[in-house]
Amino acid sequence: MKNIVLLASAIVGGSALAIGALGAAGCSSSSSSPAGPQPDSGGDTTSSSSSGSSSGSSSGSSSGSSSGSSSGSSSGGTEGGVPTPPTLGAQIDRMARPAINTALDHTFDPTCTTTTCAPKDAYNADNMPGNWANSYVAQFKANLAIYDGLDTTCGNQAAYAALGLPDYTALATVLAEDALWVNTGSTTCQQYLGVELAALGIANTDCGGRTLTENVMDFTYNAVAGTYTANPPPVTNGITAPASAPSATFPYLASPH
Repeated sequence: MKNIVLLASAIVGGSALAIGALGAAGCSSSSSSPAGPQPDSGGDTTSSSSSGSSSGSSSGSSSGSSSGSSSGSSSGGTEGGVPTPPTLGAQIDRMARPAINTALDHTFDPTCTTTTCAPKDAYNADNMPGNWANSYVAQFKANLAIYDGLDTTCGNQAAYAALGLPDYTALATVLAEDALWVNTGSTTCQQYLGVELAALGIANTDCGGRTLTENVMDFTYNAVAGTYTANPPPVTNGITAPASAPSATFPYLASPH
């Protein structure tokens, strides 16, 4: 469970939501509110090369997908053997949780457009995990306050005032540690954000991470809107099952459409 300890230490230290209409909603936060509504510039979950930690606590980290030469894949090495790895260029994205950059980072920033948003690009290129909390918690808190008001009740968001920290600080800090955290000591994997929930004091023994059949968008938006305890949760993207079942063999993805 070393991974949970690591995450807990860090803390102490599109959907059907019509995001564009949220600028006038929201609850107060100890952070300044982000500027008025502006569409997002794109996704943040492109797959990446990842080193993770030696304890297996994170399956995605700061060494995201990158630009650069790929010629090394066809040169060097021995004939019939393993080719020389390509030289990687600058990081342009990172393996992380779905929708974090999309929904919490400069989402309502008027300087962003539908095609470009410099702060979001900088977030994807940030390969210094040790700086993530200091860099993004304030921005995340301000946007979490907006989503907390979706059900017209402030303070019922998941992990609100958790761990003795004010308002949205605990959840913002967990989400700023933006990687897919996995409990390698567990053989049960049915709860998205299982490791993060345990670090926030919500007991479970799930391995966490993200399985291919989890509707992570529904889970995420109900958690930040404070509607996650309803059965069924009211915020939904209308997707009830994958278009194709996952494969039984590695990498377990269905055939492309």
